[in-house]
Amino acid sequence: MLGLVLDTSLDAAIVMRRDGTVAGWNVVAEMTFGWAAAEAIGRQLAELIIPEDLRAKHNEGLKRYCETGVGLVLNSRIEITALRKNGELFPIELAITPTLDDGEEVFLGFLRDISTRKAAEAALIESEQRLRATYEHAFVSIAETDREGRFLRTNAQLPLITGYSEEELRKLTIFDITHPEDVAADQDQYERQWRGDIDSYTIEKRYLRKDGGLLWIEVLASLLRDEHGAPRYGIRVVRDITERKQSEFRQQLLISELNHRVKNSLAIVQAIAHQTIGSKTPQFHAFSGRLRALAAAHDLLTEVLWDWIDLRNLVERVLQPYRDGRPGRLVILGQSLPIPPKLAVTFSMAFHELATNAAKYGALSGDNGEVQVSWAVEEDNSNLLRLEWKESGGPPVAQPTNIGFGTRLIERSLSLELGGEVSLEFRPEGLVCVIVAPTPVPETSSSCRG
Repeated sequence: MLGLVLDTSLDAAIVMRRDGTVAGWNVVAEMTFGWAAAEAIGRQLAELIIPEDLRAKHNEGLKRYCETGVGLVLNSRIEITALRKNGELFPIELAITPTLDDGEEVFLGFLRDISTRKAAEAALIESEQRLRATYEHAFVSIAETDREGRFLRTNAQLPLITGYSEEELRKLTIFDITHPEDVAADQDQYERQWRGDIDSYTIEKRYLRKDGGLLWIEVLASLLRDEHGAPRYGIRVVRDITERKQSEFRQQLLISELNHRVKNSLAIVQAIAHQTIGSKTPQFHAFSGRLRALAAAHDLLTEVLWDWIDLRNLVERVLQPYRDGRPGRLVILGQSLPIPPKLAVTFSMAFHELATNAAKYGALSGDNGEVQVSWAVEEDNSNLLRLEWKESGGPPVAQPTNIGFGTRLIERSLSLELGGEVSLEFRPEGLVCVIVAPTPVPETSSSCRG
């Protein structure tokens, strides 16, 4: 009578008599436990699939039911450990029902191997525990926010840096504790993110602590979306950067003071030169121009805190006084290229000398002359920078009989600083200066902020 049930069940199906012997064993039971039906039928079920430490309890339960009709595990689903033929223990889900088979009372059991499910559950629990530990013990603050920016949940770090308890934060929005001057920028980005215009954004702003103090933070804001792409809640990873900002501020003050002192020193040098050689001599005008070029280079480097700067920005700045509004007068062709501070000063002085020479004797001394400055990194894997200053349209040029200070500065200083080669060609149609050197490589911590 139960044969059809055994044959059609998708789970392991076993029939057990009141004496504990196996009366039925389907194909799934064979695959699950490793015993063939011919091996299992007629043997004690406890010896086949029940771990040794659980057999006494199984036998006690069977005896109790036979004497009283009460079975604690009947007609319910339970999870228990089972035994395979090869001795392997594994978890199963079990349901046992008393029934009749040709008038004989038997027990029909359906057993399902839940090893895979249990492993997945264990992995999920471990993952959640690790995520919870990471969330709670992270050195950065983590917060979850709703559409209006209200705090839904935070880890322990955010209350620590803001002075508000987690309960107090849940009554506030991210904008309530933001400095009023920084609210608009963050709100704009936040709205764009929730509208779907951007996936994430990073912003630096100030928090107002509960005690009235001020701290700088860096925020990485992202969104968690549901399966349909709709936003569920915002995730904000907050890092306290107050110490860094204070350090940058002190550095800015120090560099500004240093630049001020350098300019004062240059002014004193200029005054000494004035007293020594007179203000109306050509030598004084040349010397003053070089001092101004040096001061301009210091100004540019001060703007970027003496970090690496953009070569194009430097060239534009040095040559700006020589533009007369005529298109093509000065043509600058070159991509952004970071150069170190020391090289920036040398380049600034060199371009000043080239421009001054062009204004006195070369292409910029007449109305039709032109200067083209171009640079590029060679594409033959040599990683060489090739920079060219090319004049045209000015008075005819001849090889000078004397080598002046400017020429020596260009040829020697650039060669030494770049570790490359510098050539000056006094072609009849105009001066050509070519610089070939290894491409400067910024340090990992530096960035071109020109």
